[in-house]
Amino acid sequence: MKTVWGQQRLGDAARRSAVARAFTLIDVLVSIAVIGVLIAILLPSISRVRESAQRVVCGSNLRQIGLAVHMYAESSHDFLPDSVFLDDRFGRGDGEGSSASMDIVRTQADPSAGRVTGDWDGLGLLFKYDYLAASKVFYCPSHKGNHGFERYEESWTEREGEIVANYQFRGTGPDGRRRLMRIQSSAAIVSDMLRSFEDLNHDRGFNVLQAGLSVAWVEDTGDEISSILQRQSGDTGVDQNGIVRDLWVRLDRPDDQPKD
Repeated sequence: MKTVWGQQRLGDAARRSAVARAFTLIDVLVSIAVIGVLIAILLPSISRVRESAQRVVCGSNLRQIGLAVHMYAESSHDFLPDSVFLDDRFGRGDGEGSSASMDIVRTQADPSAGRVTGDWDGLGLLFKYDYLAASKVFYCPSHKGNHGFERYEESWTEREGEIVANYQFRGTGPDGRRRLMRIQSSAAIVSDMLRSFEDLNHDRGFNVLQAGLSVAWVEDTGDEISSILQRQSGDTGVDQNGIVRDLWVRLDRPDDQPKD
């Protein structure tokens, strides 16, 4: 009898101990709330770290493009890659070139409009002539707009159709010179995309390739550039080419002078 009674007492104690150790609904809800707060605190930091890493990759892309531009110039009497958009040969500009279209690396053939046959253009010539073999170098990992690599991957492989990259090519120096050694070393010649506000690669700034081969991060102080692009977004009457030409001036170093 004593043994049975003792076993019962031990069983009751074990049950009370198990109940004491069990989580209540309030404990679970509090734990979920704490985890939610921690996630909310950590997410912005994780996003900033990811964006910083992607910005570094973007800068590396521009350095590779810069090396390819210099090799192209060495083989082309010091001239930058040519583009049908520089002097309005493709019929998209206002007589002063189509600056807003200089992120196109392969043109789309349109015989009905009297346009040139689709071919590699601008920075796309670096790919055509094997100065840059990796097509993904032309795309920023931070890009969230309408022109990501996945959209054009097949076109790169098939080598046909219009292809838009994530980098804007200037094609000249600030004064219109096209010979690389005649352009001041800190002038911007390639930049993160300037097509539209929706297609900006980064927040608060731009990676810029300078004529001297350096890649600089240019802060968008006061969100001036992004605000300009946001205001013109969806406005069909705006001079988009003129806006892009103005943005290039903002990305230049104004204290430098052209070489003689």
